[in-house]
Amino acid sequence: MKLSQRATLSILAIAVLTSVATIGVAGLQLRPQRAAADVVIDTAIVSELTGVSDAIRDMPVALRTGVLARHEVQSEQALNESLNAQRANLATAERQRANELASSDRRSASLIALALFNAFATALGAISLFDAYRAKRGHPPS
Repeated sequence: MKLSQRATLSILAIAVLTSVATIGVAGLQLRPQRAAADVVIDTAIVSELTGVSDAIRDMPVALRTGVLARHEVQSEQALNESLNAQRANLATAERQRANELASSDRRSASLIALALFNAFATALGAISLFDAYRAKRGHPPS
């Protein structure tokens, strides 16, 4: 077997392995991204609590306890503590989402690199097979 044929077979064998890796990475890309739901939910909660907090600050003191009771909150301090806790939850969810997006970007870059290598290896294999076919048929290489 000629050296060029061995090199072609080696590249094609590596292409098969990278194809398997591509399938694995593509599977990871299809995983559900859980942090997105947490960000949406925590954003809604923080928004609602901020609205209630702002509304209470604009109300006369006499009406505040009734509004707090309607929202099942003990006091303004409890509302502020709850709002701060939800903001902390939102910040954590946003960091997790950012990490998910960064991982997804890295996997996408890997997929592109693997796909380009596989395309190169396939083209090289096709050219080599065509040259071998032409040589076997007696046509001189051009």
